[in-house]
Amino acid sequence: MSGQVLNSDVINGLYAAGEASGFGGGGVHGYRALEGTFLGGCLFTGKVVGGAIRNS
Repeated sequence: MSGQVLNSDVINGLYAAGEASGFGGGGVHGYRALEGTFLGGCLFTGKVVGGAIRNS
């Protein structure tokens, strides 16, 4: 997982983190999740994307 945005192909140079990467609107916690439960996923995807950008 690098956080790169995908269409039918990889979109070079475009990354997504936090709710933009799919954690909002339920994501891993389900559609009835409280807003505060997204924080863990947002922090995790931010760390992953930051590492991927730094290493590219």
